[in-house]
Amino acid sequence: MKAEIINVGNEVLLGYVLNENASFLSKRLASLGIELMYHTVVGDQSGSISSAFRQARDRVELIILTGGLGTTADDLTKEVICKEAGIPLRKCVKWEKHLEKLYEKVGIELEEKRRRQAYVPEGAVLIPNENGTAPGIIIELQDKMIVLLPGPPEELKPMVEQTVMPYLQRKSSAGIIKTRVLRVLGLGEATLEERIARLIDIEGNPRVVLMAQSTEVHVYITAHGDNQTLVEEMIQERENRIKEKLASFVYGVDEETLEDVVARFLFQGGYTLAAAESCTGGLLADKLTNVPGSSNYFLRGIVCYSNEAKIELLKVPRETLDTMGAVSEETARIMADNIRSTAAADFGISITGYAGPSDEPLEPVGLVYIGLSTPEGVYCQRCNFWGDRRSIKEQAAVYALNLLRLYFLGFVD
Repeated sequence: MKAEIINVGNEVLLGYVLNENASFLSKRLASLGIELMYHTVVGDQSGSISSAFRQARDRVELIILTGGLGTTADDLTKEVICKEAGIPLRKCVKWEKHLEKLYEKVGIELEEKRRRQAYVPEGAVLIPNENGTAPGIIIELQDKMIVLLPGPPEELKPMVEQTVMPYLQRKSSAGIIKTRVLRVLGLGEATLEERIARLIDIEGNPRVVLMAQSTEVHVYITAHGDNQTLVEEMIQERENRIKEKLASFVYGVDEETLEDVVARFLFQGGYTLAAAESCTGGLLADKLTNVPGSSNYFLRGIVCYSNEAKIELLKVPRETLDTMGAVSEETARIMADNIRSTAAADFGISITGYAGPSDEPLEPVGLVYIGLSTPEGVYCQRCNFWGDRRSIKEQAAVYALNLLRLYFLGFVD
């Protein structure tokens, strides 16, 4: 079965809202073996919706539209699709009563424009919405299936899991498609491609492709077949061969984040950690505390942005700052060691660098030193990042986490 996703909404088309629904739906369709052929985004204009729908109807069997089911004048999806399909709208008394109770509970009158959401295409399957007022709709039209879903992800996702997925599973006779993502840090896309060139296959089964992210590269391994075990074995075999080539550069799999990996090492060892940041302004601490239970290992974080803060809070000697500079290996080592000792932590991490922009020749934008104080000694990594201010801060925080990960793996000396 071939499918197309049409996301309706000016806010998505203009980039004001991230298209989270497309990513979620793509993964869920793939898990059923449904071949997604197109992603389309259109504005709220009836002509745009009509055109996109007609095009999709000519080339796929399953069309999923998201957005445009609300109560305002620009919510036109349901009406447009019914007109295109030649299906009248009928009032669903059951959903109208549901709306009456819902609005009565919050003290709002169920005026006529809100009652629009109780009208569904004749003969359609209604998808209950437990987190909003617009029901989803499934229409079977000759050899086509049309699914209408509300735009907010917090409404769409449970509706897909509870109703749409079981429905499509009954209708689809396709095989199994599974994707695994290997997360790679420390290699650029070109270098990574060179290392695993013989394992990359954009047409085969399994299919292996690369996708560069802001601070890392993802390797996508996708396999398909009629047997779950066989598909898993195909993916695992290719994953093992790629990991042999990349070793410690692969830090995680699928949804696993770098923070998750570092947290696991700290949890398992019963270790504690403290951080001292200059150019990242607390971004490292933010990442460390993204993991639930981080209070068990993260003791404190200090943002010592100015030289005076480095002297006062971390006892960095003024002489070191005057002679070696705030952005130097010596300063990074002292910051890491002193935050570790003052917090009585097992590990201390420090970051100091030039995030830019700067016209000063003595301030090379992107130069960052990362310090790591451990029970065995103090280590320092010099990095040269590129990009804008925010990008450099993000790279610095990520590489600081990665330095600790590499230490636990025995790759830091």
